[in-house]
Amino acid sequence: MNARKPHLMAIIAALALLLPTFVWATYPAEVARTGQTICYDASGAVIACAGTGQDGDWLAGVPWPDPRFIDNGDGTVTDKLTGLEWAKDANLMKTRDPSFDADGTAGDGSITWQHAIDYVAKLNNEKYLGYSDWRLPNINELESLANAALYGPALPQGHPFTNVKSLGYWSATSGANDAANTLVAGTNGAWVIVMYDGRVNNNYKSDDSYNVWPVRSGQCGSFGNSVICLPKTGQTMCYDENGDLIGCAGTGQDGDIQAGVAWPSQRFVDNSDGTVTDSLTGLEWTKNANPGGLMTWQAALAYVKTLKTGGHSDWRLPNRRELRSLADYTKLNPALPQGHPFTNVQLADSSGSGCYWSSTTALAYGTSSAFIVVMKDSSTNVGVKSSFSLYVWPVRSGQVGNPVISTTTTVLSTTTSVISSTTTTAGGGTSTTTAQATTTISPTTTTTVSGPCPSTQVLGANNPGLENLRNFRDSRLAQSAVGRKIIGMYYNNADSINAALERSPALRAVARRVLEAVAPMARRRQ
Repeated sequence: MNARKPHLMAIIAALALLLPTFVWATYPAEVARTGQTICYDASGAVIACAGTGQDGDWLAGVPWPDPRFIDNGDGTVTDKLTGLEWAKDANLMKTRDPSFDADGTAGDGSITWQHAIDYVAKLNNEKYLGYSDWRLPNINELESLANAALYGPALPQGHPFTNVKSLGYWSATSGANDAANTLVAGTNGAWVIVMYDGRVNNNYKSDDSYNVWPVRSGQCGSFGNSVICLPKTGQTMCYDENGDLIGCAGTGQDGDIQAGVAWPSQRFVDNSDGTVTDSLTGLEWTKNANPGGLMTWQAALAYVKTLKTGGHSDWRLPNRRELRSLADYTKLNPALPQGHPFTNVQLADSSGSGCYWSSTTALAYGTSSAFIVVMKDSSTNVGVKSSFSLYVWPVRSGQVGNPVISTTTTVLSTTTSVISSTTTTAGGGTSTTTAQATTTISPTTTTTVSGPCPSTQVLGANNPGLENLRNFRDSRLAQSAVGRKIIGMYYNNADSINAALERSPALRAVARRVLEAVAPMARRRQ
């Protein structure tokens, strides 16, 4: 009997290990949560979250690790969510090199953009803390630090950083130009995060002064030390402080470093049912970027609940991170990747329209306001919930066609038996119901699964190994809590897995070899 145990472990390991591999291949840069867990009405009063459709209700996105930050004891801090390593001192220049700062108020650590890049080069030349790969973070990296649940500064609670400034921090990401160079600072501007409340704006490189927070890359992803990987910004060119195009090599700009995960060659997939899937994040958006017109925040939350686009009823108002995940920082009005399939995207005009509601309350502004994203450049701002009328772009989490997986267990009894049903939902939660049933004489367990099966795609519908795998699922895996969790993970991510298999024949071939090896083991364990 002991000799058979490795077979069972091999089957479970195959199921547990293959799933993250397939999902990672599909959605390389999943969006993390915003940090917001409390909900507020239009007047700013705290309310129960259930059913509101707000950010604090859905809690959409990848959860943060706990603890999130690791103080390495050497002047650096590692973010376990992103794998990035930051200088612990968030105003390092003022502490270490005050004489370097002659901008504005000398010695306060607030400098112009080019001087910020020059300062990071100085740190590398001196091998600060033993490293020579420090850089000015791009805007995705800077914003990853923001916590929508706090302000002043908007950082996760209990963070180990020192000297955090509530004003702005420079990123290495330049702005983009419109034809008349009138809408934003353009390429003579760079992106800044206001650490007081987490807003993201584009400011002039030579006229404005902000702080510097050096970063260096860690290892992200399935084989690294982080929960998620951040995507590239899309920027591949470099510009001086006047906005003129220059060669990137050695500049330390975003277009030089190009840090982050590369976008899939076909980033947006038109599903031909009124929906579009972002292959970078896994989020599914309505193809029509303005299906409902202008409305207040509360009306927007109510409106998305009525949608049935693509046959789905789980549409929601996107949170702040999700809306900004669409951004391409080389494009303007709209700041969306070239060739995107969306229609009716609302653009900026002289009246300042093109603003979209997020489901995230802006706490620093009295909780009666919510964050908005300006689609012309993907900057963030704040709108009063009850009086602003803005646009709505519905989103869903992208697990299309998730099956219902139910396990029914009949307990032996001389009179009646209790039937317990546990249902795994698309959101990952469970619901349990109980009822009295007729008299039985023996315990039985059945597992009912409906939905797409990646194993069928890999092996083919007539492969005899499929029956072995299904029987093992019902007779072995479904009998334990751990096994049922594996079943739920597998089928709840079936569309993600199938999409990865469809795009990669090599991945499909590997999956086939693994399943063909596992199927005989499954038969022996039934």
